[in-house]
Amino acid sequence: MAGDKGLSIGRAGLLGLGVGAPLVVGTQLWPKVESHPLLAVGLLFAYEAVLAVLAFVSAVSKELENRLAKRVADGTERLLLGRLTRYERRYRRYLAVRHSAGGVKGLTIQGARNPRLEDVFVDVSLRPSPLHQARNVTLADAEQEVPDGERRSLQDILDHPVLRPLVVIGAPGTGKTTLLEHTTVVYARRRERRRAKRWLPVFVTLRDHVQQIVGDGVAGVGLTMADVARLTLSAAALGDAPAGWFEDHLENGRCVVLLDGLDEVADPHTRQRLVRWAETQAARYPDNRWVLTTRPQGYDAAPMDGAEVLVVRRFTPDQIRRFVHGWYGAVERLSGSGNTGAAAYASAADLIDRLRAQPSLYDLSSNPLLLTMLCNVHRYLGALPGTRAELYGQICQVLLWRRHQAKGLWEDADAGPTRETVLRELAYGMMVHHTRSLPVGGPLATDLLLPALARELPGVSADAFLTSVARTGLLVEREPGQFSFAHQTFQEYLAASHIHRNGMSHLLKQRISDAWWRESILLWSAVNPPVQIIEACLELDTADALGLALDCYDEAQEKPHELGQRLEQLRLEALQSPADSPRRRMMTGATVARHLRQVVWLADGVLVSALPVDQDVYRLFTDAHPEFRPEGYEWERGPARSQDANTSYGTTFLGIPPGAPEALVRWVNDVLDGSAIFRLPTWDEACDPAMQPLLPPACSLWSQPPRDWSNRAPVCWAPEGVSHPWSVSLERVYERAVNGTLAIEDFDRSTGFPYQHTDPQFHDLLTGTAREVYSHGVPFDPVITFPSINISSSQALIRPSSPELLIELLTSLPDLVAEQARRLFGGHEPSSARGDRRLANSIAALGAEMVARGVGAEPEAADLLRVAAIALADRSGGIEVEATCRDIALGITTLQDRADGIIPAREVVLLVRA
Repeated sequence: MAGDKGLSIGRAGLLGLGVGAPLVVGTQLWPKVESHPLLAVGLLFAYEAVLAVLAFVSAVSKELENRLAKRVADGTERLLLGRLTRYERRYRRYLAVRHSAGGVKGLTIQGARNPRLEDVFVDVSLRPSPLHQARNVTLADAEQEVPDGERRSLQDILDHPVLRPLVVIGAPGTGKTTLLEHTTVVYARRRERRRAKRWLPVFVTLRDHVQQIVGDGVAGVGLTMADVARLTLSAAALGDAPAGWFEDHLENGRCVVLLDGLDEVADPHTRQRLVRWAETQAARYPDNRWVLTTRPQGYDAAPMDGAEVLVVRRFTPDQIRRFVHGWYGAVERLSGSGNTGAAAYASAADLIDRLRAQPSLYDLSSNPLLLTMLCNVHRYLGALPGTRAELYGQICQVLLWRRHQAKGLWEDADAGPTRETVLRELAYGMMVHHTRSLPVGGPLATDLLLPALARELPGVSADAFLTSVARTGLLVEREPGQFSFAHQTFQEYLAASHIHRNGMSHLLKQRISDAWWRESILLWSAVNPPVQIIEACLELDTADALGLALDCYDEAQEKPHELGQRLEQLRLEALQSPADSPRRRMMTGATVARHLRQVVWLADGVLVSALPVDQDVYRLFTDAHPEFRPEGYEWERGPARSQDANTSYGTTFLGIPPGAPEALVRWVNDVLDGSAIFRLPTWDEACDPAMQPLLPPACSLWSQPPRDWSNRAPVCWAPEGVSHPWSVSLERVYERAVNGTLAIEDFDRSTGFPYQHTDPQFHDLLTGTAREVYSHGVPFDPVITFPSINISSSQALIRPSSPELLIELLTSLPDLVAEQARRLFGGHEPSSARGDRRLANSIAALGAEMVARGVGAEPEAADLLRVAAIALADRSGGIEVEATCRDIALGITTLQDRADGIIPAREVVLLVRA
């Protein structure tokens, strides 16, 4: 009523101003109105217009005032309700408790008292990745080489400005849900800090709210993120949130929204609608942080528009160590036994030592899910099996029944081995049908699983059996009603075990040409004499079959000597085939792969080949790249052994020249055809203490250059105490310089250089350079000159003194001398500076020609150039010119000593898995 009355009064006032005021003014000034009617009418219209504008502004202000007052009132009400009810505190406490008590998702084998999340959590970290690469990650995927600085935690990414949603992609078992749960706990417990915003976490398991979100098929039918946030709390004893509480936090950009498990929604069209809904909500509340997790399969069909893709990374050795210690510490504390700290440390250290002794287990232990399985095997068996097949068998048994039987968790203890029997038959059937997925109600389950259950476990339904095994972690429900083995290797192992136990080896002989069966054949060969399989491979006589025969022999525990000799002979014969033949290519790849199979751990998850490139591999390489074939090299056979390590070597190839390492890496990756990717070690990896025992005595290693070098060509790294094969000491330069003065001591300006060269132009270069050395008219004496140069013997070259580097130094010298003269003298260059420029030009010209001819072929020119470089360093006085002249003298001396055989060629290549 008061508002209406006020409105009426306002309208009456406007009417009075609009009509009454002009009437009064017109009456008082009527004579003037009569004399100027047009002006009077114009002023009247202007007055009415101004009045209308003022009336409109007043109305808008009043409306804004009402709206602002309502918003302030609503906000104040929510703030007071939130404070009075302490809802946010209770909400954060609920999230912290709920998401920290669940242990590790998918692993319920630890029993009724699971370790808390914070006790075992190790941040796997993330790396940016293009979508086409992220979609190919697998459970134990090989780590791709990642630039430094790109290994980041999700929390670190969220605490910095994020301009678009994040999609975290990882294979099953890589810890995506665990990562989001830990993030929820961290932000739920975080207090306000100056440099870190106190985000309000909103955790949503998408599969639990599919129907509410997609409704009748139209994505987001009126359902906002705030509505879904309230739905996540419907079963919690928190009471209803204050009206508009979630809306207020979302609209003001205070939330980190964590959407978990897009891949757990089976229907692809429903997944697309969920993604569209998520895009809509991210656009509606753009100032919040948005994270979506999914497996790679299926995401590329419905990617989130504008999102940044992050791939979950593998555990590094340090992370494996921290996880194992955390896991054992938590389990021992829950066991209630005394002296838990010492027992946990001892057990964890024992497992880590065993993993380090078996680098082949790295692909399993770098995955959080599979590492947890390894921890269980080690804890309940006290050791890790010695072979791959035994390890997989023990993991399966521990997951299925041994641990449960020991704890008395199953009423029927004998059910465990029976369930393993059913799973073996199931795995074999899935291998026969070339499938990794088993729909519960599909014909495959009916044909494969029901007969085995009726025979072994009568009365148990397929759904109940699969669900019970999934609780152990051996099977996973990748999508609702879609089961598969947690790792493909378990399916392959159980199928091989089924064949072994039922004497069905003849079936494997029929499948040696089927790549799908390759791993099962190898696992079968690990526990059976593989003679029949190898004979069948040799009879088939294809490139792939010969490769499988070699691998079966390597996998077998019992290796008949005569069969090994026969395979080696076939390998050597295949390597004599034409270079482009399939047999030659296959055996080349097999030879390289076998040589690189044994690996050693370095820091941060780096796997390096335990054996340097040997003569066999390098000879195959030079067959493809003859430009790197050494002249007159005598290829040898037979083992060599390092005196400083327990590692056995084949005949390591020594003296790999500059340029060859890069070409060798490309060739290795080409012949392996993507089965593995290798690279040269970085400079830091070469310095790793674990690298040095792999090198033969007194050998150096080709590596990538230090990070701060602009030239990225490979360099030679030498261990402490080993002379660098591409550098010499300055004392050696001095020794050569003293002897080199004999080359010019009889120099005569009229006759020219004392040694007449067969090439007149080259003789002129020698004469001109010698003349410039004596341009001051003072005989050159290295005994006096050398100590005056401001350099020390500790400044030896790290980069190889290759001909390419020497040319680079020679080419830059004249410009350095000219720049120094401009800096010192400006436009008034003295004659001595002009002489220095002439000498630098002579050194550059003679040096380029000498390198082209070969340093070893022109010893007099090398002697003269070394003396000339030292003379120029003595005259110039500039640090940069001195350093370049020093490096030229070092380079010439190094190349001379190598050409003369004084420096032995002892460079090797160790390849690192990328």
